[in-house]
Amino acid sequence: MKSYFPLAVLMVLHVVFLSLDLYYIAHLDSVMHLVGGIVLAMCLYGILDSAIGRGWCPDPGKIVSALLVVSLVTTGAVCWEFYEWISDRLFDTRLQPSVTDTVKDLLLGLLGGTLYAGYGIKLGQTGKCQPLRSEG
Repeated sequence: MKSYFPLAVLMVLHVVFLSLDLYYIAHLDSVMHLVGGIVLAMCLYGILDSAIGRGWCPDPGKIVSALLVVSLVTTGAVCWEFYEWISDRLFDTRLQPSVTDTVKDLLLGLLGGTLYAGYGIKLGQTGKCQPLRSEG
C-alpha cells in the first residue's frame, strides 16, 4: 500500500491546483507533469514487485521491467491528456491551451517515467524489480 501514497498525494495536489487555478502558471503545470511521470513509475514498480513477489508473473529483469514501466507511464500520460481534453470540453477548464502544451506535457510525463526507470536500473540491487522506497 505504501507504493500508492505518492499517487494519492499527487491527486490531492491536482484537486488543489484545479481549485486555485494554479495550472495556468506554466511552470507549475510542467512540474506536475514531470512529477506525475515519476510518481506513476514508482507506483508501477511497486505493483510489478508485488506481482512478482506473489508469483503472479515471472521476474522480467531490470531492463524489461524498466521498458514496461516507461511504456505504461507513456500510456498513462496519454490517458491524462485525454482527461484534460474531456475536462476542457465538458467543464471549460482550459487545461490544454495549445497543441504545443499538450506535447510538452506528454514529453515531461515520459521524461519523468524514464528518469525513475533509469534510477531503478542503476541502483537496483538484484535482478528482481524493486520499487525504490523505504521499508521503514
